[in-house]
Formats: sequence, C-alpha cells, structure tokens
Amino acid sequence: MLHEIYENDPSVVFDPVGPKLPVIWHESVQTRQKKNPAFSAEGRKVIGNIRRLPYWLLSRVHFEVQRNGDAGLVTRAQLRDGKFRGRAGPGGKPGKLASADDMITNFAPDVTHWMRTENLMEDMARTFPLPPGVALKEIRENSGKLSYVKDVKFWFTRAELLNLYKKNPVWAQIEQSVYGNLLSY
Repeated sequence: MLHEIYENDPSVVFDPVGPKLPVIWHESVQTRQKKNPAFSAEGRKVIGNIRRLPYWLLSRVHFEVQRNGDAGLVTRAQLRDGKFRGRAGPGGKPGKLASADDMITNFAPDVTHWMRTENLMEDMARTFPLPPGVALKEIRENSGKLSYVKDVKFWFTRAELLNLYKKNPVWAQIEQSVYGNLLSY
C-alpha cells in the first residue's frame, strides 16, 4: 500500500523485494554503507521493527530449528538468557550462538522510528503522512508457518522473564521506550 501512495515521490525509496533479489532490507545502515559507499541514510527515516523480546526470541529459535534442524537447537539455559543459533555451518555444524542484544545492536543506532510488530498499522499511520482521505489498510496477515507453543508463560517463569530482559539490556531499553513497559505477568 505504501508503494501505491508514494510511488511518484522521488524522496521515498523502497528496497527492491523479490525472489531473485538480495535480501538487503535485513542489513543495517553500516552494512549497507560498506557494500555501497554512496549510500547515505542522512535525512531519511530509518524504520526498525521491534517485537516483545520473549516473542521475538521464541520465533527466532524455532525459525532456526526449522531452517537448520538440530544444529539450530539451544539449551534451556541459553533460551532463558536470550540466546539463539545462527545459520548452521559446514556439515551441519551448530550455528554461532548469538543473543537478542547482538541482533538489535546492529540496527538500533540508526533507527529513527520503531514500529511495533503487534501494532504495525497504527505505527505506520503515525510514521508515514498519508494524503487526506487515505487510510492504511492491512492487505494480508503475515502469520508464520511454524507450529509451536506461543504462550510466554509456557516457556518462562516470572523470574526467567526478568532475567531475559536483564541479560539483554539494549533490547530491554528499546522495548521500554517503544512500548512504555517490559512484558511481565
């Protein structure tokens, strides 16, 4: 929908998306500048998407297991600390262990506007000025194909949830700022 609204506005640039195109929309501004020194985000809105930490972590861990099989597995202790494994290495070797903070720290310094996954339409309307009489409408719901228990209480006790945020202070600070609180129960 944003493409339709802004397609004739030369000040708005969208990353090309398609099956045979590089996945550049997952790159940080620094990575983009290293690959293309002419690229500059100066004066632009840099949009970052954020999700509540426990939900993001569960999604990421299950995605990596789907993608890498057993090489994507983490221990219970690693999960409680906000760890996940990246892409499997040669011969199915387990992927590199990383944290939620490792991930968000790549992007956070350049983000000018955060959009909450759970409130995407509301945040888009606040971030992108729309012509009079035009309202954003959700075209499709991006529901994942992974089947797992999504109830945070199944995976984390209250104390473990607090620890998860303590072990990932950068994510916690951004989530607190964007949502107004940290997830608790």
